[in-house]
Amino acid sequence: MNETSVNINMENEGLKRPFYSSRFMLTKKLFYDFSSVSYHSAKKIFSTFFCLIACLSSVNLYFGNYDQVINCGAWISLLMALLYIVTNRSTKIGYKRMLLSEGKEPSFDYALFDDRIVSYHEGLKREYFYHQITRFFETKNFILLHLGHHMYITVEKNSLNASAEEVKAFLISRYTLVKKKKFINCANDKKWALIFLIALIAVSAVGVVTGLVLKARLIL
Repeated sequence: MNETSVNINMENEGLKRPFYSSRFMLTKKLFYDFSSVSYHSAKKIFSTFFCLIACLSSVNLYFGNYDQVINCGAWISLLMALLYIVTNRSTKIGYKRMLLSEGKEPSFDYALFDDRIVSYHEGLKREYFYHQITRFFETKNFILLHLGHHMYITVEKNSLNASAEEVKAFLISRYTLVKKKKFINCANDKKWALIFLIALIAVSAVGVVTGLVLKARLIL
């Protein structure tokens, strides 16, 4: 955050000087980086179903339940592919919606105080208290503080007036009720989600083809 901007805001509202501050413009590149967090759940779902499909296909093939292998593999692969497509599409739509709503790429100011975080956006001030934070995330460019209902406080690392590690340690020390006192790195979650999806589809395809071949042999 620009220091002059911070001082003006603080003087107008009678607040103390913040410990840390950040000011940035949410460009397309930063928006897509922030959206990496939306692939975190998808990555976990794909990895879980990859293991599940691998186990179920092996067991069902062993016991001769070929129809289950064929049906489950095909449907689960389709549903997981749709989930990835919807997640990817939501990011693109989200960026376009933001531009339509704001009329431009918006700028954000964040000031981190002892007991709260104050944000400034287009002349509007909002306050968030540390007890509202439920989880900590980070991407390549952002420290993300989850508030629930898919809402995040987005602190851009490169515009901070201190190192990102120092600010992360400060945030964790300010809120002790978060169960996992660490930041979950989502920087590569989109890539890993795609890898697990491809692996899941590949295992499903092997199971389906094997099931069809073995079923055909029984018929013949």
